[in-house]
Amino acid sequence: MIDHLPDRLDLLATAEAGRLLRGSMPLVRLERVLPALKSSKGELQIELELGKGPDGTRFMAGTIRGAVELQCQRCLDTMGLPLNLEFRLGIVQDHADAQRLHESYEPLVVGSEPTVIAEIVADEVLLALPLVPAHADDGRCHEFVKDYQPPQSAKRENPFAMLAGLKQKP
Repeated sequence: MIDHLPDRLDLLATAEAGRLLRGSMPLVRLERVLPALKSSKGELQIELELGKGPDGTRFMAGTIRGAVELQCQRCLDTMGLPLNLEFRLGIVQDHADAQRLHESYEPLVVGSEPTVIAEIVADEVLLALPLVPAHADDGRCHEFVKDYQPPQSAKRENPFAMLAGLKQKP
């Protein structure tokens, strides 16, 4: 077991050797996730197991634990989202190999260059984020929106009414 996460890793060779990696990653390293977050403070605890399955499939199984802060789109206040993610990726070199993967794996296509671990973590976190962050229906947002009154819909003049009048003229 390795008690730190390297920045880059040759996933094919590491899966062949079979390794368990464990460590933490600051949220600030997840550049693609940052625009969705209210705060970049904090870190995630990550555990990655790389190996070969009984059928010879190279895989990466992992867990990501921690929490992120999002902005509630209902009340615009900060809301915490706990993360307890598990994933299982089949490591392949091309899309043809990805087609042959067993359904228990999500494909991860890698090239000859070492893979950036933060990119894999960012992918999994992005998949876990809600499309529209909002507090659960527990009353937090209701205090904010209870006094909201939609604007009174005044009868508006049809912008094409003038055209109808032109159509009537000989």
